[in-house]
Amino acid sequence: MTGISLNDAKASLRACLDQHCPPDKDIAATLALAETEFVAGDYKSARATMLSSIGRNRRFAKQYPVPVSDLLRANSRVAAHLGEETAYRSGAIQVVTALKAGLPPSDPRVLNAQLELGDSYAKTGDTDDAINLYQDVAKHAHAVHQSNSEGFALLREARLYAALSKGKSSPYYSDALNATNRLIARGEPELAPFVQAAKLLKANIAVQHGDTGAVDRLVAEYRAVATGGAVPVLLYAPKIEQRQLSGREGASGTTLNKLAMDDFDNQWVDVSFLISADGKVSETEVLRKSSALSGDWVKPILTAIAGRRYAPLAPDSPGFFRVERYSFTAAWTTVTGSRMRVRSPAPKN
Repeated sequence: MTGISLNDAKASLRACLDQHCPPDKDIAATLALAETEFVAGDYKSARATMLSSIGRNRRFAKQYPVPVSDLLRANSRVAAHLGEETAYRSGAIQVVTALKAGLPPSDPRVLNAQLELGDSYAKTGDTDDAINLYQDVAKHAHAVHQSNSEGFALLREARLYAALSKGKSSPYYSDALNATNRLIARGEPELAPFVQAAKLLKANIAVQHGDTGAVDRLVAEYRAVATGGAVPVLLYAPKIEQRQLSGREGASGTTLNKLAMDDFDNQWVDVSFLISADGKVSETEVLRKSSALSGDWVKPILTAIAGRRYAPLAPDSPGFFRVERYSFTAAWTTVTGSRMRVRSPAPKN
């Protein structure tokens, strides 16, 4: 959080513009205001604030590639919260373009932005392009000796295969295990954090496919090799099990089948929880919520968070308090025979 009031953030941006401040200062003030608006739950105002700044500053990408890319990235992420999937994906592309305008292709910030673009493909259903992009970045990063970017790319590929795997009979199940094992087999010291993350992923895959003791074994392994860290490491996170779709949402037929039945406007909560020294979660509750909150979508989130397991903290740790924001949204789309935009009936968190 920015730690300043909405009025102060608005005044700061106004003063910056009145003084014809340079693009990086304009962007910093813009993002401070947009963050304040976002935290307050006013996603539309946050995006409008950033779109205005993009209009002023996008042309300065060559001179200020990182600030401009930060602005484009923030706008893309808020667009995702609003269900604007096309803007989310195009924003991720613009981040890469802005960074390439002022940085060499081998710069890790360019490589990591390409991974974020892959994430946008995956989150909007274009999984094949996401996998291809992760693999391309991994090869390029290896060639230019950018180990962190290579590790992130390899791990993302394995995680996406794992997310697509619905059972041991799924072809993605073997893809997930193969991708995970390939990363675990890497012996370079600089890839060690990613190897450990791959072990976590493998344990999660095992749990999701029936091996309920995998996480307990992983916790025991962490307890044996570490004295406990100050920052929690997530070992296992249950899937958020929202209600089953009826089948109507993807069916052909009347336009009514394509219309959303849920309220997706101004639907958000801040969830607080305590991670205890043994890595278990307690005191999960809604800390703040939107004034228009409706529906039953929050309870599965609380259940999933309560089921997480983190690596053990230091024995004398008082625990770790955390707050996470969740939004309930759906993509904007059009229905056959109409140019009017409507919400998809398939929700997303």
